[in-house]
Amino acid sequence: MPSRNKRSFLFPVLLFGLLLGTVARLSAATSNDYYQIGMKDYNAGQYREAIRYLQAATQLDPSNWQAYQAEGNCYYALRDYPAAQEAYDQSLAVHPDNPGLRNFSRSLQKTTGRGSSQESAGSNSPITGSGNFGLGLDFGGPGSWGATGKFWMDGRNAFQGMFKLGGGGTILQLDYLWHDFDLIHAGQGALPFYIGVGGDLALGGDQAAVGGRLPIGLSYLFQKKTVPVDIFVEVAPTLWFYTAGIHFDIYGDLGARFYF
Repeated sequence: MPSRNKRSFLFPVLLFGLLLGTVARLSAATSNDYYQIGMKDYNAGQYREAIRYLQAATQLDPSNWQAYQAEGNCYYALRDYPAAQEAYDQSLAVHPDNPGLRNFSRSLQKTTGRGSSQESAGSNSPITGSGNFGLGLDFGGPGSWGATGKFWMDGRNAFQGMFKLGGGGTILQLDYLWHDFDLIHAGQGALPFYIGVGGDLALGGDQAAVGGRLPIGLSYLFQKKTVPVDIFVEVAPTLWFYTAGIHFDIYGDLGARFYF
């Protein structure tokens, strides 16, 4: 009998200790812990459960912009677009260097019928956090090297121009580019893939040629007001039209630009 009473006493003590340890672990959960749980629920389609954990994550760490963005995704999946827009605005307020989310938020504004708080606050550029126009150097063909400029019309579309020297002449280029920020996600900044269409004008001696080109490339955007720079690499299949005939070539370019 004494041994049985001892076992009966130990069981509730052990149970209480287990519960106490569980509570301690829960109370020690970090913002990232709640974010990870919320993302598991989101991926499982449990959007309302995910929102609870994501809100807990932002309560513990108001700078957790990923949790705000994930919360917006949950509301979007639930078709609660005003709540989704509000969560996206909170994410952009903490981390404005997020062109993919900014572009999606802009498209959502047409559904919600209101502007983003980030848009109303205004910024010099939706891309670099500085100016819309960048000027720099380019190395590659046709020619050898030259100056390059880029003007962003919005978060995805831009004009690119180049003035190159080499090969006994000068080459003028003008391209229209479209950027996809969702294909590759960089840890810092942005790494959009882009494709476009443009033309070349080559002048040298008493000869001239025009070309049609298809620029395809990657551009890394630092996304910092203190470093308003992009670095790009591209290839451009080009079809040349001379007075003597037609010639096809593929050129590669590497360059960088500073935004004003």
